[in-house]
Amino acid sequence: MDILVSDMCRVTFSIGKQYICEVLCDVLDMDVCHIILGRPWQYDVGAMYDGRSNSYSFEWKGRRLKLLPQLTGGNDPQKSNVATLNLISGSAIVQASKEISVLFALVVKEASHCNNKEGTHPEVQQLLKQFPGIGPDTLPAILPPLRALQHQVDLIP
Repeated sequence: MDILVSDMCRVTFSIGKQYICEVLCDVLDMDVCHIILGRPWQYDVGAMYDGRSNSYSFEWKGRRLKLLPQLTGGNDPQKSNVATLNLISGSAIVQASKEISVLFALVVKEASHCNNKEGTHPEVQQLLKQFPGIGPDTLPAILPPLRALQHQVDLIP
């Protein structure tokens, strides 16, 4: 199975309160986790793998650290049942945009139930008239469930 590496970037991450590191990572699409520490990282930090306990141990700034697997299987059942909502005011967004160079904000508002084409930009209206069959007339109220299918096409010369 081939995995397409789309880009490379430097990532600073921390594990616990003691270990902070910067690594050069290959960027690829995956559903497993946020970052996978592979052989280059193991070599760079001198990590030793213990197959019996499924753990890595290494020295970092004069301290011996041991990375253990998660015991809960990845999700804390108490945390997964609690819905969280984080809100920020408009003035806080303006202040944050002055302090950092990149800001992503998700603005949620109630959807209009009517198909209002007057609010659409005139150039977009012209494209919609030019290509009437390009999209569906109605859209579903909710998104389809996320599926963990990944496809691969092998082209044979």
